[in-house]
Amino acid sequence: MNAMSGYVLVVESDPDLQRRIGDSLRASRYEIAAETEGSWARRSIAVRTPDAVVLGTSLTDGAGFALADALRLDPETRATPIVFIASRLHRGAGHRTEVLRRYAPASYLIAPSELGALRTRLEAAVAAGTAHGSDVSRLPLAAEPAYPAPRSSTPAPFTTTDPVQRREKRDVERTAKTLTTSDADLRGALKRTPFARLLQRLFAGRKTGSLLLMRDTTKKIVFFAAGYPVSVRSNVLGECLGQILLQERLISNEALQDSLRRMKAEKRHQGEILVEMGVLSPYNLSRALVEQAEAKLFEIFAWPDGQYMFKEGDAPPTEAPGLGPALRLDRSPAALILEGVRRHYDQARQQAVLDAYAGRYVVLNPDPVLRLQEVTSEPTEQQFVHDIDGRTRVETVIASAPIPRDSARLLLVALSQAGMIEPSDEPARPATAPAAAPPSTPPAAPPNTPPNAVSKADALPPLSITQLGLVAQTVRAQNHYWALGVRIDDPVEIVDRAYETLARSFHPDRYRQRPDEDRRLAQEIFDRLGEAHRVLREPARRRAYAARVEKQRPSDVPSGPIPAGAAKELFDTGIQHLRANRHREAVEAFRQAARMLPDQADFRAALGWSLFREAPADARAGRAALAELRRAIQLDPKSRRARYYLGYFHAQSGQPDLAVAEFEKLLELDPGAVEVADEIRRLRESL
Repeated sequence: MNAMSGYVLVVESDPDLQRRIGDSLRASRYEIAAETEGSWARRSIAVRTPDAVVLGTSLTDGAGFALADALRLDPETRATPIVFIASRLHRGAGHRTEVLRRYAPASYLIAPSELGALRTRLEAAVAAGTAHGSDVSRLPLAAEPAYPAPRSSTPAPFTTTDPVQRREKRDVERTAKTLTTSDADLRGALKRTPFARLLQRLFAGRKTGSLLLMRDTTKKIVFFAAGYPVSVRSNVLGECLGQILLQERLISNEALQDSLRRMKAEKRHQGEILVEMGVLSPYNLSRALVEQAEAKLFEIFAWPDGQYMFKEGDAPPTEAPGLGPALRLDRSPAALILEGVRRHYDQARQQAVLDAYAGRYVVLNPDPVLRLQEVTSEPTEQQFVHDIDGRTRVETVIASAPIPRDSARLLLVALSQAGMIEPSDEPARPATAPAAAPPSTPPAAPPNTPPNAVSKADALPPLSITQLGLVAQTVRAQNHYWALGVRIDDPVEIVDRAYETLARSFHPDRYRQRPDEDRRLAQEIFDRLGEAHRVLREPARRRAYAARVEKQRPSDVPSGPIPAGAAKELFDTGIQHLRANRHREAVEAFRQAARMLPDQADFRAALGWSLFREAPADARAGRAALAELRRAIQLDPKSRRARYYLGYFHAQSGQPDLAVAEFEKLLELDPGAVEVADEIRRLRESL
């Protein structure tokens, strides 16, 4: 493999893991391609042999091991390194050992806890594969595919015009003419307001409408819904689907020309034809369509000048005549800004932004809508953002960053352009605790230790519509202390941390791709949490609120069907996820249930067990799981569920003696538990 390049195929059905793997390998030297199904991965490999494969163990069309077997049987791929990603199933030590023996050269990672090591493991696997496969004969394939992918990095030029792009150009010209003759709600010059700041302004204002951007003869229209860019159209003929597919080497020029001829003759969409031809998978078609839309948008970041005008109006069109369904952009505004900055901000443009911070403190925007935006999913970059506390000057922030200096500068530029940070001459003031409540005053809510500011909120999936409804019902019915899960005398630091974690979980960015009702409920929860936080962190308002709560105490103690029913439904949902090995979803459901009723031992026990099952090889997750399981037993020493989970926790953590002790206590509570008695005998034999 060339020292400066390499082709890696990622085969993973989970879209979240696909994104995380891509983020982990973004800074690597590899050319990355992706598939979601083993069947399409085989077609892709037949066209172009990868230098390495990153393979999920559970795919939508079967276990990933079937594809691994096929790779090892084929002389062309017998020595191709495979990095296995185990996200839900096949996470045990036995699976790891068998995989490393059977599929060498190979590596094995547990997701998401070990994804940070992916790049290092991939490089090691490739190096091992080179040595391992040096004597493996390379036999020719039985037959060449009908449309071989181009081997040159420079795509061949078009010889046929894309009719869809021509129709889009005419549509943009007509719409631009209509917009320029109407009264604009916002207009100006990009030289004065760069495109990144314009995106931030429209997001902060939750605007819905059409943004027309013009530079020379180029016109682009970006459609917004509640502040989110959802689609973009352009009058530039070169920004078409075929060009993207060719540049990404997903199809050959021969296949492209054939598809264009069929488009003209059959009056059908190009993507549909390419999938039918068998040269492009449905996943890569979807990916290319997103990249096509993003390419039109990102090019605007390179404009040094130009004019813009925004017209508020109805929701963006879902389909344009002759153009088919309008594809929704996937990234949040802050993530779009980060990628635009990466692609088009040179050192001079970056420095122009950072000049405002020279010698000053980097503070977070007080507006949580802007401060808590999703800007990156790369764990180290997330840690860098979380570490910004408003008490450090920009020079120190860059020098002490856990990421390369150039990456830290670039990320700070994007955070500034997205409105997430601001420069300040003074450091942020540390939160001050309110006057403590009298000793005789019991807490308004049961004890609940809020999570740290750096939480797993970003890694957890959004809640379902049912779960959102239950949480919304609870925050409507309970007081601010219950909403945030804090005591009446907790200091502001605890209130801030509790709010940050909860608000991040329900930030509009997390639900931007969900149906309208999901977004509405998440926004309501986010707003109610914000109101609770504002009241509890301002001393005067908090004292007045505490006095009012004290007068209403009997009605504030959570009782009755609303909180109990909501918590129970969330708990039942978590059990369903746990049985189906959907551990991440189970963690979130149990966490929400435990937040509503923190003194329920079964809720704490289930949360602890699901935390362990989500990442059994992660030491930090193990400590958190053990703490929850022990807390459950403190709450109810007779909880059979807590004893059962704690016993298996010890058994699977390599501590059979502790497991036996817990199972013996469980037998005392339930002498008829035959399964537990059998497990005790098995464990004693292993001692």
